[in-house]
Amino acid sequence: MEKECLICKQEFNRDYVVFEDAEWLIRHSEETNILGYFIIQTKRHILDLALASEKECGSYGPVIKALTTSIKELTDCERVYTFSLAEAVPHYHLHVIPRRENFPRAYKGRGITSYPTEPACASELVEEICLRMRARLNRLSERARL
Repeated sequence: MEKECLICKQEFNRDYVVFEDAEWLIRHSEETNILGYFIIQTKRHILDLALASEKECGSYGPVIKALTTSIKELTDCERVYTFSLAEAVPHYHLHVIPRRENFPRAYKGRGITSYPTEPACASELVEEICLRMRARLNRLSERARL
């Protein structure tokens, strides 16, 4: 754990956490108004996957698959974008973002990184999708042992 790392310090809304195991934590983003925008983060402080353990690497694929499949089903999106930069917060985390058909062209593809972050999603909507995602990931983890 790094003393100054916002992720290690858990400076995020724990109510938005939808999955957690020994290696990974998945939470809904608080910094956007895209409903269904989740973040997968390592529990251990590492900068990128080059520093990941064999166990982290082994469970990473199933976690991403379960989340992206669930996002597609819960948000009825066309695409699910994923990217990791770790510039502002140097702790490995992956942005997992649904892109709906009605997104303005300027925010498709690489444009997603300039999508407006305010106003934030209504907390009631985020809480509802988190409930549904949590239930879905729990079912999938029981079957697949995520």
